Amino acid sequence: MKKILLAFSVALVALSSCRSLKEEWDPVFTFGSNEPGEQHLYSESELSEFGFGGSFASIRELKSAYKSGGVQLSGNLWIRGQVISSDVSGNLYRELYIQDETGGIDLKLGKNSLYSEYRLGQWLYVYCDGLTLGAYNGMPQLGMAPDNTSTNEYETSYIDVQAIIDQHVFRGAYAEPLNPVVVSENDIQAAISAGYTGELWGKIVTVPGLVYGNEIFALMYPNPNMDHKNGNPENRVFLSDAGTWGIDTWAMSKSKYIEYVQSGNWDTAEVGSGATRYGPITGTPADYLAPDSKALAAFGPYANSSYKEIMVAFATANYVSHYFLIGKTEVQVRTSGYAKFADEVLDERILGGAPCDITGILSIYNGSAQFTLVDEPSVSVKIR
Repeated sequence: MKKILLAFSVALVALSSCRSLKEEWDPVFTFGSNEPGEQHLYSESELSEFGFGGSFASIRELKSAYKSGGVQLSGNLWIRGQVISSDVSGNLYRELYIQDETGGIDLKLGKNSLYSEYRLGQWLYVYCDGLTLGAYNGMPQLGMAPDNTSTNEYETSYIDVQAIIDQHVFRGAYAEPLNPVVVSENDIQAAISAGYTGELWGKIVTVPGLVYGNEIFALMYPNPNMDHKNGNPENRVFLSDAGTWGIDTWAMSKSKYIEYVQSGNWDTAEVGSGATRYGPITGTPADYLAPDSKALAAFGPYANSSYKEIMVAFATANYVSHYFLIGKTEVQVRTSGYAKFADEVLDERILGGAPCDITGILSIYNGSAQFTLVDEPSVSVKIR
């Protein structure tokens, strides 16, 4: 972890210098309406009792402090922004996005049902001392330092202790939700070129005229209870080479996942990762792995079951990324299998090539633009 000391000018203070973000999302439990309970709302003048020095860094300036591997922040550094995300639909997991006039950022708050505590448009003040500015596959995040259960691929962990959240995140006045910014293909390309500091990442935007690309990306772990990182290709199945593999829903709940596995549409999908490919999911671990290997032993009584059978036995909800195009630029729409609309079929007009305008939070993922819908498709996706 690197520590740096920077002096920001123009309303800046000195700075030096989340639990791990999982590749799959866990259930998000939501109850009631999207209305926070009664809570104290801080004015900026009240923040002085917590050490506020009278000026805020912009989110853009905060992002400029990032260095590869993450940056531990210290000093009397504060940012502010308005809430632009809600997990009420279940499509966000233990995170909250805020935005100011210069950009947005992902706060790794580590709690479910954040919609019940933070209202869309509400101002939040964030005291950054002791937090870590990091990235997940290029996306700016603000959380804690990686915990000792994380692997080195994660630069932040969740701020999941309420007492610590209360020391860093202060609720401010309610305000009208921010209107999404309409962006063009050139805007997206410029943000991709800028990488981590691209001004669109973490903002609520509308991308107009997107056309379905008839391609999806999904990564499944046949037995999610086993190791399934990059070093375990024997427990990874990708649906990403071409086409949609028969998937026409935004994502897949557990029951929909089983239905897709048993349909036969995935029978030619290969077990493996990168250059290591074993064979189709109709084969067994014993067919593909050395008899005396630890990898085979890890499958236990399922060593002679087909991967297809293993996937059904250990089925879970799974995300799906659908590819859309604006001009020649791809934009992924990634949906959690635990979203309330996971099993909703994409509108047949979209599947038929009708252009649509999509609104959501734009992020960067391995050099590509990716959407997170903060509301159900009937609200977020408008067909022309």
